[in-house]
Amino acid sequence: MDHLSDTPSHLPRRRPVLRAVPAPGRYLSEAQSFRFPPTPEPDGLAETLRKLWRHRGLILACTIVLGGSAVFAAWSMPSYYVSEARVLVGLPAPRVLNVEAVLADVSPDAERVQNEGFILQSRSIARQVIDQLKLRDNPEFNPALRKPSTWARLTDFNNLLPEPIKAWLGRTAPAKEVTPPTAEEIDNRMIDTVLSRVDVSTLGRSHVLSVKAEAQSPVLAADLANALAERYLDYQRNAKIASMDRVDKFLMGRIAELREQVKKSDQAVEDYRRSNELYKSTGSNVTAQQLNELNSQLLAAQTAKAEADSRLAEAQEMRKGGLGGESVPDVLRSPLIAALKQQLADSERRAAEMSASMGERHPQMARARAEVGNINARVQAEVAKTIDGLAREARTTTARYEALSKNFERLKQQMGAVNDKSIQLEALERDATVNRNLLEAMLVRAKQTIGAENILEANAKLVSAAAPTQAPSYPPKSLIALLGIAGGLMVGAAIALMRESGDHTFRRADQIEAMTGLPVIAMVPQISGRTPPAMQVLRQPTSIYSEALRRLHIGVELSEAAESPRTIMFSSATPSEGKSVMVSSLGRLLASNGKRVLLIDCDWRSPRLHQIFHCGNRAGLANLLTDKPANLDEVIHHDALSGLDIMPAGPWNPRQAHLLSSDRMRQLLDALASHYEFVLLDTPPTLVAADVLALSRLVEKVVFVVRWGHTRQENAVEALKQIIDAQGSVAGVVMSRVVAKQYRQYGYLAPFYESARSARATLTS
Repeated sequence: MDHLSDTPSHLPRRRPVLRAVPAPGRYLSEAQSFRFPPTPEPDGLAETLRKLWRHRGLILACTIVLGGSAVFAAWSMPSYYVSEARVLVGLPAPRVLNVEAVLADVSPDAERVQNEGFILQSRSIARQVIDQLKLRDNPEFNPALRKPSTWARLTDFNNLLPEPIKAWLGRTAPAKEVTPPTAEEIDNRMIDTVLSRVDVSTLGRSHVLSVKAEAQSPVLAADLANALAERYLDYQRNAKIASMDRVDKFLMGRIAELREQVKKSDQAVEDYRRSNELYKSTGSNVTAQQLNELNSQLLAAQTAKAEADSRLAEAQEMRKGGLGGESVPDVLRSPLIAALKQQLADSERRAAEMSASMGERHPQMARARAEVGNINARVQAEVAKTIDGLAREARTTTARYEALSKNFERLKQQMGAVNDKSIQLEALERDATVNRNLLEAMLVRAKQTIGAENILEANAKLVSAAAPTQAPSYPPKSLIALLGIAGGLMVGAAIALMRESGDHTFRRADQIEAMTGLPVIAMVPQISGRTPPAMQVLRQPTSIYSEALRRLHIGVELSEAAESPRTIMFSSATPSEGKSVMVSSLGRLLASNGKRVLLIDCDWRSPRLHQIFHCGNRAGLANLLTDKPANLDEVIHHDALSGLDIMPAGPWNPRQAHLLSSDRMRQLLDALASHYEFVLLDTPPTLVAADVLALSRLVEKVVFVVRWGHTRQENAVEALKQIIDAQGSVAGVVMSRVVAKQYRQYGYLAPFYESARSARATLTS
């Protein structure tokens, strides 16, 4: 073994070894395109909570930052206190005789209450409140007295500029004339500020106005609300007093005019009476009174005549009809005739009794019949007298009626002349009466309004005065702080979920098994500290890192049932996966256990083994594969600490890349496998160099390295697909540089993945 030229003929051929061809159910075919096998999915809510818990630091940081900012902003804002006064609108005013006819109250309704609210927010009332509370001296309401805030001073860049620059800017920039605001403009601004701090609304469907005022001082807020309510009530009362004053002025002027008119109209009536001899007697002239009395008498005489004629005609009709005079109503009403008839009835009764007992010829019967005849004669005489009295009464009433009719006609002719003269008199009297009535009404109203302003009140009432509040109403600092904290939690959770959704790397062993169908034979933790990983396996042979490498060794041996593989290739999808460190650490671990181990650095683009073991790279694998003879002692370096042999990559150039897949490389591996128990090859990433695919067919087993939280899933799947398509025998996948603390956050118990559970148990033991 002095020269490589003699090696092919002298190195023993390696006996044929059965390569393990991937079973159809174990490795995915190209047609299957590495589809996911059915695996149990974790619970959605539990998995989401697990994701959030993994990023609890980020969520806590966002919560602290946003919540602290919200707390700082809330407590930096000035506090405003709101006080409320309530005013009942639409109270009935006190009734003073008929003064309501002059100042009638309007029944309150929704529109009226709303209008009163607008009046309460008028600028005139706001100006009175400013004067009452002396708000012109308060910087909160007077912008001219305010000092610039800290933020304004910090953002005023003119103060940050040097004096020369400010002077130069002053010369170049045209000077702007600043006109100081007038007193009226200042008052208007203050009124706008006061009205912006006032809110007037209706409480439900009632007639109560809620007057809310806002200020930085609770006392000032209460005073502002009460002052607005008081000024509003004064405004209503003053408006009524002003109206009463205008009414009084109008009444006084009108009374003076009516007095003069009444005087003139009464004088005109009296002058006309004297000139036409129309004397007045208790409301009318003499002729009219006589005519009225005669008319009444004539009507009474006419009625009496009609009644007498009616009674006489009725008596005569009864006689003509064969009825006796006894049926006449006046006869029936006569008490004398009624008494005689009673006597007649008694006599007839006695005669009948005597006739029954004595007989018709008895002397007493004759006397009884004579007595009945006498009484009957007297009745007939009285009936005749009554009928003659009716005739005389009819003649008397007729004569009286005719006499009254003649007198009435005479007075009617006389009254016609009087009426012609009274037409003008009545017109004058009507004018005088109207003027007199108007004067009396005005005098009554004038007397009613005297002193009414002393009892006039507003049609509203302050039912609840504002009181200083104990806690500020704005801003809601606790709510802002709570919203800030909640917003921080939500933002942190959103960022965490976005990071999780954008994380396309491998975090758990079951993810690799689910996506590739290959077992995870080991999970190698990341080593922290100054001790290199390759030295830790010697200094701490029982550490978690060393145990993970032993699990890797056992997993590779168990991957081949016939015979333990000797040539093992380590590859990855992309650079910086921890493959070289893992190879060097595994080689030292096996060599320290008495195994003959050789490490070959096949990554000629980025060799690392000579740096890890501090050996030269002038001679190495490249020298053995070229035609130039090379001494094995020059290309193989011995590690005195563990007894490990290392073959560096050597001086490679791109034209020699094809030598890794040549027959000489195959022969070299066979010769070295017969000399060493384990030949470990450190190869370049699969997606970077095509040499890996050729080397995978020359070795017995391929160990694919995936870096925890670094290797993208699509890259690892593509690299493994290429190796399997190249007929490489993949023993399994090794997850490198696993952070144990973080892995616990991603791991969860899955009964279908025993290898993942055992790997986690190893990491946490």
